[in-house]
Amino acid sequence: MNTITAQLQQWLRRGLATTRKDMFAIQVIVALLLSVLCSDLLGLDYPGWAALSSFAVMNTAIKASALRACHRIAGTLVGGGLALLAAPYLSQNPAFLVVFCAVIGGIAVWRAGVSSWSYSWVLGGVTAMMVMAEAQKTSDIRPLFSFTFSRIEEVVLGCAICVLVTILFYPLNRGSLHPHQAENQPKPTSRLLLPLQAAVALLVVTPILLVFQMTGFWQAMVSVLALFVLPPSAQPVQVQINQRMQQRFAGCLAATLLSLLLLPLLHHSAVFYIITLIAGVWLGCHLQQGKPSFSYFGRQFTVAWIIVFIQDTLWLTEPVQAVMRCASILMAIAIIALVMLVFRSLNIPA
Repeated sequence: MNTITAQLQQWLRRGLATTRKDMFAIQVIVALLLSVLCSDLLGLDYPGWAALSSFAVMNTAIKASALRACHRIAGTLVGGGLALLAAPYLSQNPAFLVVFCAVIGGIAVWRAGVSSWSYSWVLGGVTAMMVMAEAQKTSDIRPLFSFTFSRIEEVVLGCAICVLVTILFYPLNRGSLHPHQAENQPKPTSRLLLPLQAAVALLVVTPILLVFQMTGFWQAMVSVLALFVLPPSAQPVQVQINQRMQQRFAGCLAATLLSLLLLPLLHHSAVFYIITLIAGVWLGCHLQQGKPSFSYFGRQFTVAWIIVFIQDTLWLTEPVQAVMRCASILMAIAIIALVMLVFRSLNIPA
């Protein structure tokens, strides 16, 4: 009798786990599609930013989603404002952009490592670098202001829709706990060498992006900051970074290769694009909700899938542009690995 009861309990736990995965995936897909649809209806220029924002702040708990949304919006506003203030004096200066990215990136990693507003520092750093990179194309402040405002609009839209969808799904999610919503997290600790390593990586990555005019500039910047901003953990820093690099690289590469196999079969059909987008996001969300050691892989797979299938012109994905965006992420990870190797060879601990 005890054996039967134990078996029933195990089946029930598995069933509940599967249901939570399905609900999270459905919630992400609904928010993502609404973000893209609203961005298109409002005539905004970068629907991918809204889609990524809705996915990035998604959580089954309303408070967690709302807090992360506030952090993302605040960081975007401050980073964009900072870059706009500096742009009139420092536009069309690639050498300055390289130094700017290294300094801003290093500061963002430093503050993110010790602040409860960690996510805001990352988004602020990325947005400032994006706007300053755009400033290299023109000395006119008007298109630069338009670009920054578009960035803010898309982020606010994606975050607002994410929170709204989380509220609508709350009755179905009640009693479940998202794997990333952990209780009693240890306080952040200062890791002084990580900002230096991030700055060095950006000093190498930024010129490469500029010389080859890679379209995934901002995603490469995100990769550098995201890999060096580590959650509190008992694991050694080197182990954490290695695991995140491997999973981010593998997730991005898997999504890129799979998408390249499927893109020729879609024949620029909006229906087929949407079905393929949903299928990939569903898979990524299930992987993210799986084993903790595999969760980061699933998240990076989903991010890369969104980058490939939601471009500036909806449902007309250009394979070359998709490859370039993902290639910039992979290149950034390779540079980070090289920087870590150099630091280790010099016996500088992480």
